[in-house]
Order: sequence, then structure tokens, then C-alpha cells
Amino acid sequence: MLKKTLLITAIIALAIAFIGCEEDNGDSNNAPTDIDLSDATVAENQPPLTEVGTFSAVDEDSGEEFTFALVDDGDGNFTLVDNNKLVTAAVLDKDVQAQHTITVQVSDSEDETFQKNFTITVTENIVEISGSITSDVTWSADDYLLLTGQTFVKAGATLTIEPGATIYSRADDGAGLAPALVIERDARIIANGRVDAPITFTTELTEAEMLDPRGNWGGLIILGNAPISTTGGENFIEGIEGVPYGGNNPSDDSGILRYVRVWHGGRSIGQDNEINGITLGGVGSGTTIEYCEVAFNLDDGFELFGGTVNLKFCDVLFVGDDAFDVDEGYQGKGQFLYAMVGSEAGNRAHEMDSKTNGDLDSQPRSHPVWYNVTLVGSGSATATADNDQVARLREGLGGEFGNYIVVDGKDIGVRNSDNGSEVVTSDWPTAQAAGYPNYLYWSPNNIIFNCAGGQFKDAPNFTSLNVDPQLASLDGRETGGLIDPRPAAGGAAYQNVDDVPNDGWFVQTSFKGAFDQSNWLAGWSWLAEKGRL
Repeated sequence: MLKKTLLITAIIALAIAFIGCEEDNGDSNNAPTDIDLSDATVAENQPPLTEVGTFSAVDEDSGEEFTFALVDDGDGNFTLVDNNKLVTAAVLDKDVQAQHTITVQVSDSEDETFQKNFTITVTENIVEISGSITSDVTWSADDYLLLTGQTFVKAGATLTIEPGATIYSRADDGAGLAPALVIERDARIIANGRVDAPITFTTELTEAEMLDPRGNWGGLIILGNAPISTTGGENFIEGIEGVPYGGNNPSDDSGILRYVRVWHGGRSIGQDNEINGITLGGVGSGTTIEYCEVAFNLDDGFELFGGTVNLKFCDVLFVGDDAFDVDEGYQGKGQFLYAMVGSEAGNRAHEMDSKTNGDLDSQPRSHPVWYNVTLVGSGSATATADNDQVARLREGLGGEFGNYIVVDGKDIGVRNSDNGSEVVTSDWPTAQAAGYPNYLYWSPNNIIFNCAGGQFKDAPNFTSLNVDPQLASLDGRETGGLIDPRPAAGGAAYQNVDDVPNDGWFVQTSFKGAFDQSNWLAGWSWLAEKGRL
């Protein structure tokens, strides 16, 4: 009897244990405990179905299969494909909304669930630029365009830059040389900005990160097929090897620069070769350059090595050397040009010459024909800048300069030296008798005012008016305050105005200098952006 009782007891215990195991097996499944997303950022302006990242789940149970669902799809901006891939469902704009919140639910094989919120960040689309461009390309204003090295647009290719685009640049390419954009001969650039959407070349550094506002990247270089005076008709920009400029086509077309701003450049692109803001080597008259600005460049603003390109509505602010530099037989036109030398680092507003290989009469002779120009010097005889003349005309230069306003020179207003056989005069009939390009004409109606060392040096045949044009405000220079170069209405700038050449390109004005009562810098210049106008 005892044995039978023990056996029954054992059977009952075994049955209870078996039932317990069955119950334990039924309760062993665990719900997911977390969700991971491989990437929570996406570039703006990408097409729908652009992948953001992939979801995965955390679960204590091994070998589980998971199903993912969007409980909140971020106002319809996101969806899932292939169960766990998060993709965009619309074109996202960082400026409209930089972050989106979504809610994701994961279910396991037993329909146990877990939910989690994610923040998806919309980033700028970073396009790194370096090397050779060999076919037509467009740089979008919607992208973060970053020069990481020297970039060459090769012959036959056209680079188009959309209005409003900003091209940032690193300080160097990793080898100590500054990135620069070079448009080679027979290539073109179409940078056709607008007053409300200028195109800007600048450093990637913020103002707080810059140790000096100058010299934080390279610059913009355009090379063409127009004539230059160098022996053989061809030359090379210092620091750029194997990429020539110069030719025999005066009307060569390298494209369009309109409402283009080049800021904070001038860093070395070759051994000890600081580059200009905008370098124009052998660029022809078929090229359009208007409403362009160079600000805070370590070297020159605009430098024109030969060629025939024309400049209209261009300004240079606070560069470390010369604002407008002309040499190698440059023969182009200019109107409505403005230079603010500044008191800290600048040299001259004009440095113009023609001599090649020691020949003061080398051909073609440099002969700019420029009217309606305002040149502002450092404003102080004790300024630290080495600007001994506001304008230096030298070394066989020809040219025609009318409707000029030159003010606030640290020393001399205009110096002329080292002439060749060109006739140097302020008498127009005498200049005409000498014939183009063998005269250097400085209009007697030009204004030179408030230059500490006087109006002229080494220029006995030049005359000018010593009258105050009453420019509105030149306070502050680099350090602050308003800078408004417009002359007083009805004042000296509106008297004895020269007629400009009647050739269809120049605009006849009723005023001297670069400005009437309207200010063409408004809305797009560095001065406008900083509230300095």
C-alpha cells in the first residue's frame, strides 16, 4: 500500500512539473526593448525615396523576426520600404524645417511591440570640389559647395553657378596650398547672380574663427585668349603651372560674372604666391563682368594681365595690396568703379603699368579707358597701411581717365613715373593727336581732394580740381561706422562733368565718381550685408 501511495504521489508531482513547464514555455517570449536607426540625417533637396537609415530592434529573445511600422510619419515626409528602411516621402528643405520627429513601432513574432521617437535632421547637401571639370556642370544654390583643392574648368567645359549660391573654401588642400577656382582658356563660367541672390566665394571659417579677415583661401582666376604683351603672346599665373593665358582673339568670351562677391581670399596658391581676389589673364571683351566685388583679400582685388575685358559696377574693399592692378598690355574699358583702400592693410587703389621685359613701349601698350571712378585712400597720414599714393600710373602706361574722384590719400593723390614714348597730358586735343594707345590722359576735370602729400607727384603735365565732392560718409574704415561714397547732390561732383566715349558701352552721366544719389552697392555688397551703408 505504501509503495502504491508513493508511486501515485510521484506521478502527480511529475504531472505538475510537466504542466509547469508548459506554462513557463508559454510565458517565455519577451517584448522588444529598443529600436536603433543607423543614420538620422538626410541631405536637403533630395528626391523622394532617398534613404535615411535602417531600423533594427533590440530583443532578449534570439532568432526573432521583427515588423516595423511608422506610427507618426513626420507629417507625411517619411515612409518605410523593405520593412525596415526609412526613406523620404517628399523633398525636404532645411530652411523650411531642419528637424522632423517620427514615431516607429516594432512588433515581434508574438505581436509584442515597442515604440520609440526619432528626430531626423535635414542637412545641407555638401558637395566637395577639387581637381578637373571636363564637361558642363551646374553648381546648385541649394548645396553646400566646398572647395577642398585647386579646381580647373578645362577647355570645352562650362561651369554654371546658380544665383544665390555660396562657394565655401578650406584654407588649404592638405598640402599647404590654398584652393582656388581656375577657368582655363576655351572654358567658360556662367555666374549670373542677382541683386537679391548674389553669388559668393568665401572661406568656410566664421568671422570668429578667422585670425585675420584676409588670406583664408585662394581666389577666382579666369584665363582667356585675348592679346597680352608678354613675348610670345602667352604667359602663366604665378603659382599655377602649365595653364597658360593670352592669344590673338580680343573678343574672346570666358562667360559672365554678374553680382559675384569674392571675400577673405588671397592665400598662397604656390610657393609664396598670394593670389588676387579676381585674376583676369588675357580675358577678352566678349566676357561680361559687372556688379562684382572683392573684399578683404590679402593681395590685389582685381588684377588684369593684358586682355580686353571691360568692368562695370565693380568695387574693392579693404584688400591687403592694390584694389585695381593693370599690366601686360591690358586694353579694356571701365565705368562705375569704386575702391576703399582702408587704413590698416591696403596699398594703392590703382597700380597700373605696361612695361614687359624692360621695354617701356612693349606692345600692346596697356591702355585702360576708365570713367566714373571713386578712389578713397586711408584717410590718415598716420595710417599703418603702406599707401603712399592713391593711384600709381607708371612704366609706359597709356590710358584715358575721366570723371574721377580721388580723396583722403595718406600721401600723394596720383603719381606718374617711368614713362616710355607715350604722351602724358591733361589736354585732350594733345592726346588725340598722339593717337590710341600712345597717350596717357588724365582729365583736368577730375577731382583730387584731401591728400596729405598733394595732388600729384612726377606728373607736371597733369592737372585736376582741388574741390570737396562732399562724399556722404567715410567713417570707420575697417573698424565700423557708415561708409557712403555718394557725393553731395548738386555739389562739385556735378560740375564740369566729362563726356564719356560715345561707343554704345559707356553710359553718359551728369556726375563724377562711381555713384549718383542712388547706391548700386545696396542690397548685395559686403557693406550692405554688414549694415555699413
